[in-house]
Amino acid sequence: MKVQSFAQLFDHSIVKPDATREEVIQAAETAARLVTASLTVQPHYIRLAAEVLRGSGVLVGSVAGFPHGNETPAMKAFQVKTALELGAQEIDMVMNIPALKNGERDVFLEDIRGVVQAAQGCKVKVILENCLLTEEEKRRACQWISETGAHFVKTSTAYAQGGATLEDVRLMFVAVEGKCQVKAAGGVRTIGQVLQFLEAGARRFGSTRTEQFVQAFQGLSEAERRAFEEFISASDA
Repeated sequence: MKVQSFAQLFDHSIVKPDATREEVIQAAETAARLVTASLTVQPHYIRLAAEVLRGSGVLVGSVAGFPHGNETPAMKAFQVKTALELGAQEIDMVMNIPALKNGERDVFLEDIRGVVQAAQGCKVKVILENCLLTEEEKRRACQWISETGAHFVKTSTAYAQGGATLEDVRLMFVAVEGKCQVKAAGGVRTIGQVLQFLEAGARRFGSTRTEQFVQAFQGLSEAERRAFEEFISASDA
Protein backbone atom coordinates (compact mmCIF):
# COMPACT_ATOMS: atom_id res chain seq x y z
CA MET A 1 0.00 0.00 0.00
CA LYS A 2 1.44 3.37 -1.00
CA VAL A 3 2.26 5.88 1.72
CA GLN A 4 0.63 8.58 -0.42
CA SER A 5 -2.71 6.79 -0.10
CA PHE A 6 -2.38 6.96 3.68
CA ALA A 7 -1.47 10.66 3.53
CA GLN A 8 -4.73 11.31 1.68
CA LEU A 9 -6.58 10.68 4.94
CA PHE A 10 -5.25 13.97 6.29
CA ASP A 11 -6.06 17.64 6.04
CA HIS A 12 -2.72 19.03 7.18
CA SER A 13 -3.55 22.12 9.21
CA ILE A 14 -2.12 25.43 10.31
CA VAL A 15 -4.96 27.62 11.58
CA LYS A 16 -3.48 28.93 14.82
CA PRO A 17 -4.13 32.66 15.16
CA ASP A 18 -0.47 33.63 15.41
CA ALA A 19 0.80 31.63 12.42
CA THR A 20 3.54 33.43 10.52
CA ARG A 21 4.13 33.48 6.79
CA GLU A 22 7.20 31.27 7.22
CA GLU A 23 5.22 28.70 9.22
CA VAL A 24 2.49 28.56 6.58
CA ILE A 25 5.06 28.08 3.81
CA GLN A 26 6.66 25.26 5.79
CA ALA A 27 3.28 23.61 6.39
CA ALA A 28 2.40 23.93 2.69
CA GLU A 29 5.73 22.42 1.66
CA THR A 30 5.12 19.52 4.05
CA ALA A 31 1.62 18.95 2.67
CA ALA A 32 2.95 19.06 -0.90
CA ARG A 33 5.75 16.61 -0.14
CA LEU A 34 3.41 14.15 1.58
CA VAL A 35 0.54 14.77 -0.89
CA THR A 36 -2.11 15.13 1.81
CA ALA A 37 -5.77 15.62 0.91
CA SER A 38 -5.53 19.32 1.69
CA LEU A 39 -3.82 22.04 3.67
CA THR A 40 -6.19 24.04 5.88
CA VAL A 41 -5.23 27.66 6.50
CA GLN A 42 -6.85 30.80 7.82
CA PRO A 43 -8.34 33.02 5.07
CA HIS A 44 -5.43 35.46 5.40
CA TYR A 45 -3.11 32.78 4.00
CA ILE A 46 -5.22 31.27 1.22
CA ARG A 47 -3.33 32.98 -1.60
CA LEU A 48 0.05 32.08 -0.11
CA ALA A 49 -0.96 28.44 0.36
CA ALA A 50 -2.34 28.25 -3.18
CA GLU A 51 0.93 29.61 -4.55
CA VAL A 52 3.09 27.08 -2.69
CA LEU A 53 0.76 24.16 -3.43
CA ARG A 54 0.29 24.89 -7.14
CA GLY A 55 0.73 21.69 -9.15
CA SER A 56 1.09 19.47 -6.06
CA GLY A 57 -2.37 17.92 -6.18
CA VAL A 58 -3.02 19.12 -2.60
CA LEU A 59 -6.20 21.16 -2.19
CA VAL A 60 -6.31 24.47 -0.35
CA GLY A 61 -8.75 24.37 2.54
CA SER A 62 -9.93 27.27 4.66
CA VAL A 63 -12.41 28.05 7.41
CA ALA A 64 -15.68 29.91 7.90
CA GLY A 65 -17.28 30.94 11.18
CA PHE A 66 -14.08 29.87 12.88
CA PRO A 67 -13.67 29.13 15.75
CA HIS A 68 -17.03 29.90 17.42
CA GLY A 69 -19.66 29.64 14.66
CA ASN A 70 -21.90 32.44 15.91
CA GLU A 71 -21.94 34.54 12.74
CA THR A 72 -25.19 34.92 10.81
CA PRO A 73 -25.85 32.69 7.78
CA ALA A 74 -25.27 35.62 5.41
CA MET A 75 -21.92 36.41 7.02
CA LYS A 76 -20.70 32.82 6.68
CA ALA A 77 -21.84 32.57 3.07
CA PHE A 78 -19.94 35.77 2.28
CA GLN A 79 -16.83 34.39 3.98
CA VAL A 80 -17.01 31.28 1.81
CA LYS A 81 -17.57 33.24 -1.39
CA THR A 82 -14.51 35.36 -0.62
CA ALA A 83 -12.44 32.32 0.35
CA LEU A 84 -13.19 30.66 -2.99
CA GLU A 85 -12.28 33.83 -4.85
CA LEU A 86 -8.92 33.78 -3.06
CA GLY A 87 -8.32 30.17 -4.11
CA ALA A 88 -9.83 27.93 -1.42
CA GLN A 89 -11.08 24.54 -2.61
CA GLU A 90 -12.51 23.04 0.61
CA ILE A 91 -14.27 24.67 3.55
CA ASP A 92 -14.37 23.75 7.23
CA MET A 93 -17.16 25.72 8.90
CA VAL A 94 -18.27 25.87 12.52
CA MET A 95 -21.99 25.26 12.92
CA ASN A 96 -24.23 27.73 14.77
CA ILE A 97 -23.94 26.27 18.27
CA PRO A 98 -26.54 28.56 19.93
CA ALA A 99 -29.07 27.76 17.19
CA LEU A 100 -28.62 24.06 17.90
CA LYS A 101 -28.93 24.48 21.65
CA ASN A 102 -32.01 26.71 21.28
CA GLY A 103 -33.71 24.29 18.91
CA GLU A 104 -33.71 26.89 16.11
CA ARG A 105 -33.76 24.30 13.35
CA ASP A 106 -34.53 26.63 10.45
CA VAL A 107 -31.68 29.00 11.32
CA PHE A 108 -29.32 26.08 11.84
CA LEU A 109 -30.14 24.57 8.45
CA GLU A 110 -30.07 27.94 6.65
CA ASP A 111 -26.59 28.55 8.07
CA ILE A 112 -25.12 25.37 6.63
CA ARG A 113 -27.10 25.30 3.40
CA GLY A 114 -25.92 28.83 2.66
CA VAL A 115 -22.31 27.70 3.00
CA VAL A 116 -22.90 24.60 0.89
CA GLN A 117 -24.46 26.73 -1.84
CA ALA A 118 -21.67 29.34 -1.68
CA ALA A 119 -19.07 26.56 -1.87
CA GLN A 120 -20.31 25.65 -5.37
CA GLY A 121 -19.59 21.93 -5.10
CA CYS A 122 -16.41 22.20 -3.01
CA LYS A 123 -16.41 19.90 0.00
CA VAL A 124 -17.91 21.40 3.15
CA LYS A 125 -16.99 20.01 6.57
CA VAL A 126 -19.20 21.13 9.47
CA ILE A 127 -17.55 21.39 12.88
CA LEU A 128 -19.73 20.54 15.87
CA GLU A 129 -17.29 21.38 18.74
CA ASN A 130 -18.44 18.33 20.67
CA CYS A 131 -16.95 19.35 24.02
CA LEU A 132 -19.68 22.00 24.26
CA LEU A 133 -22.55 19.63 23.50
CA THR A 134 -24.61 16.98 25.24
CA GLU A 135 -24.96 13.53 23.71
CA GLU A 136 -28.44 14.41 22.47
CA GLU A 137 -27.17 17.66 20.95
CA LYS A 138 -24.35 15.88 19.12
CA ARG A 139 -26.81 13.39 17.67
CA ARG A 140 -29.32 16.08 16.68
CA ALA A 141 -26.58 18.22 15.10
CA CYS A 142 -25.43 15.31 12.94
CA GLN A 143 -28.96 14.48 11.88
CA TRP A 144 -29.66 18.09 10.90
CA ILE A 145 -26.31 18.52 9.15
CA SER A 146 -26.91 15.36 7.13
CA GLU A 147 -29.95 17.08 5.56
CA THR A 148 -27.96 20.04 4.19
CA GLY A 149 -25.71 18.55 1.51
CA ALA A 150 -22.55 19.01 3.60
CA HIS A 151 -19.90 16.38 2.95
CA PHE A 152 -18.50 15.86 6.47
CA VAL A 153 -19.37 16.29 10.11
CA LYS A 154 -16.25 17.18 12.12
CA THR A 155 -15.62 16.65 15.81
CA SER A 156 -13.90 19.84 16.83
CA THR A 157 -11.84 22.90 16.00
CA ALA A 158 -9.01 21.62 18.26
CA TYR A 159 -9.03 25.08 19.86
CA ALA A 160 -11.68 24.47 22.54
CA GLN A 161 -11.22 22.33 25.65
CA GLY A 162 -11.65 18.97 23.96
CA GLY A 163 -10.82 17.21 20.70
CA ALA A 164 -11.96 14.03 19.00
CA THR A 165 -12.95 10.98 21.02
CA LEU A 166 -13.74 7.49 19.81
CA GLU A 167 -17.15 7.64 21.48
CA ASP A 168 -18.05 10.84 19.63
CA VAL A 169 -16.88 9.50 16.28
CA ARG A 170 -18.95 6.35 16.75
CA LEU A 171 -22.00 8.45 17.65
CA MET A 172 -21.52 10.75 14.66
CA PHE A 173 -20.97 7.88 12.23
CA VAL A 174 -24.26 6.29 13.27
CA ALA A 175 -26.20 9.57 13.43
CA VAL A 176 -25.44 10.69 9.85
CA GLU A 177 -26.70 7.36 8.48
CA GLY A 178 -24.24 7.36 5.60
CA LYS A 179 -25.37 10.75 4.25
CA CYS A 180 -21.97 12.31 4.94
CA GLN A 181 -18.60 11.30 6.34
CA VAL A 182 -16.88 11.95 9.66
CA LYS A 183 -13.70 13.99 10.22
CA ALA A 184 -11.74 13.76 13.47
CA ALA A 185 -9.64 16.68 14.70
CA GLY A 186 -7.70 17.11 17.92
CA GLY A 187 -6.57 14.41 20.33
CA VAL A 188 -5.31 11.85 17.78
CA ARG A 189 -1.64 11.39 18.58
CA THR A 190 -0.43 7.91 17.54
CA ILE A 191 -0.67 5.68 14.49
CA GLY A 192 -2.57 3.17 16.60
CA GLN A 193 -5.15 5.81 17.43
CA VAL A 194 -5.50 6.67 13.74
CA LEU A 195 -6.53 3.06 13.09
CA GLN A 196 -8.91 3.08 16.05
CA PHE A 197 -10.60 6.24 14.78
CA LEU A 198 -10.90 4.74 11.30
CA GLU A 199 -12.54 1.67 12.80
CA ALA A 200 -14.91 3.96 14.71
CA GLY A 201 -16.01 5.67 11.49
CA ALA A 202 -13.63 8.56 10.74
CA ARG A 203 -12.60 9.00 7.10
CA ARG A 204 -10.59 12.22 7.33
CA PHE A 205 -8.33 13.74 9.97
CA GLY A 206 -7.40 17.33 10.65
CA SER A 207 -3.90 17.40 12.08
CA THR A 208 -0.70 19.33 12.63
CA ARG A 209 1.08 15.98 13.18
CA THR A 210 0.65 14.63 9.68
CA GLU A 211 4.33 14.09 9.00
CA GLN A 212 4.74 12.07 12.21
CA PHE A 213 1.78 9.90 11.24
CA VAL A 214 3.18 9.28 7.78
CA GLN A 215 6.59 8.38 9.20
CA ALA A 216 4.94 5.99 11.65
CA PHE A 217 2.96 4.40 8.82
CA GLN A 218 6.16 3.94 6.83
CA GLY A 219 7.59 2.06 9.79
CA LEU A 220 4.77 -0.49 9.88
CA SER A 221 5.12 -3.97 8.47
CA GLU A 222 3.18 -4.82 5.33
CA ALA A 223 0.75 -6.85 7.42
CA GLU A 224 0.19 -3.92 9.78
CA ARG A 225 -0.41 -1.58 6.85
CA ARG A 226 -3.09 -3.89 5.48
CA ALA A 227 -5.24 -3.08 8.51
CA PHE A 228 -5.66 0.41 7.00
CA GLU A 229 -6.47 -0.71 3.48
CA GLU A 230 -10.26 -0.88 3.60
CA PHE A 231 -10.49 2.54 5.20
CA ILE A 232 -8.18 4.18 2.70
CA SER A 233 -10.30 2.78 -0.14
CA ALA A 234 -13.47 3.99 1.57
CA SER A 235 -12.05 7.50 2.04
CA ASP A 236 -11.42 7.78 -1.69
CA ALA A 237 -14.99 6.79 -2.59
